[in-house]
Amino acid sequence: MVELQGIRTGRHCVFALHVHLVFVTKFRHEVFADRHLTRMEEIMRDVCADFEA
Repeated sequence: MVELQGIRTGRHCVFALHVHLVFVTKFRHEVFADRHLTRMEEIMRDVCADFEA
């Protein structure tokens, strides 16, 4: 069987995961203002650009 670099297999799937970016808040009530969310979006976009995702 040919082994492909970066390709992983599971029991029912084949995948190549490059980036798994998860953003989770600790609290359910609103703790971020628009300026916080805007800045976090900029940071996440930069991270995705660095990972070419």
